[in-house]
Amino acid sequence: MSGQGGPKAFWEREQGSTLGSVRPPGPAGPSRPASGGPFGHRPGTGPRPGAGPGAGPTGPPARLGGAVAALVAALLSLVVPVLGLYLGMWFFLLVANLPGIGFGVMAVRRYPDAAEVERHLRYAWACNFAYAALSVVFFIPLMLLAVVILSV
Repeated sequence: MSGQGGPKAFWEREQGSTLGSVRPPGPAGPSRPASGGPFGHRPGTGPRPGAGPGAGPTGPPARLGGAVAALVAALLSLVVPVLGLYLGMWFFLLVANLPGIGFGVMAVRRYPDAAEVERHLRYAWACNFAYAALSVVFFIPLMLLAVVILSV
């Protein structure tokens, strides 16, 4: 999309204007200064608060929601070891998703630092997916063993 109808043009237009619209004369009439507002500047075009000459662009905000979701998924994965312990198979405690829980907690605790949150978030989800795959790998032989025992 090129020309006046592209997405870039949409976001760069002045507030309240549409494509091809004519701005109505304001309180000062047609000779109103091009700068806009009552104090000589257009709203939203001045410097941002806290943005000095050395302030560069900031990164995206840390994804706290994703960190909380990874932590909740890791905590829900504790159902498998608890169920194994309930059934008398204590060795299921050895495959608890402790790394996933640890990385989820670290992602939530490192909230203001976006890079740290992203790094721990990746590790937490990797641990959660690896744990899910290992649970399936251990679950299939356990079910086969149960079928053999129950069929005798």
